[in-house]
Amino acid sequence: MKEIEFAISNKKNFLDYFHSKFPTFHLSNVFYRDLRYALKYYLLSNKFTPSDVELETVLQALIREMVSDGILKPVSSGVWTVNYSDFRTKTPGKPILNVR
Repeated sequence: MKEIEFAISNKKNFLDYFHSKFPTFHLSNVFYRDLRYALKYYLLSNKFTPSDVELETVLQALIREMVSDGILKPVSSGVWTVNYSDFRTKTPGKPILNVR
């Protein structure tokens, strides 16, 4: 299925798309439905129109791939922790002490 190949070969682009649509940070939790919606619209934006059954198949393959790569770590059924250092937040600087 070409959608599976596309999604897996473009994992980084998908993660960037996901990050832009859903506030996601390194070591935050993500949910199955969030990944599903993001993948659906990511594929649609790339001229793919998967059925619901095809979307589930692609999502399962993508999740397996990201778990095996260590990008997602299972927490419970339908919940993963994002282990992706590109999503780290910046270290805050000194706070402003003299605000008027």
